[in-house]
Amino acid sequence: MANSIRPIVLALIRRPSDGALLVTGHGIGTDDPRVRPVGGGIEFGESARTALDREVTEELGVTVASATLLEVFENLFTADGEIGHEIVFAFDTELHDSPVDRDRFPILDAPHEIAFWWHPTDTTARLVPAELAHIVERTNR
Repeated sequence: MANSIRPIVLALIRRPSDGALLVTGHGIGTDDPRVRPVGGGIEFGESARTALDREVTEELGVTVASATLLEVFENLFTADGEIGHEIVFAFDTELHDSPVDRDRFPILDAPHEIAFWWHPTDTTARLVPAELAHIVERTNR
């Protein structure tokens, strides 16, 4: 990680039937399993909303129907022994042609990574950034 602040967008995409969140895993099979929603970096000159549209299309191959900014917050963390610093734009996101009928599907722009899946709110893998747990709880439909 570079010694800089990274702006990112995260799409909180929920399955209507049970409120499960669409996530991918990190550290699965370790003592510290973590999950994170769809999203990624905001490019220079790009708005957070435009980055959201781009990331969802790149990762899932679908388009955003609507998105509401829920919160902007800082995320200071350590991963693999290095300090990270992010400014996170968290959006409540609904999709056109939502893949709610599938349990798992690949990350299109990173096929070597774990697929996305629906993450129920009552599992042991922790949601990162940690602030998201409070946002999801507060906005649970």
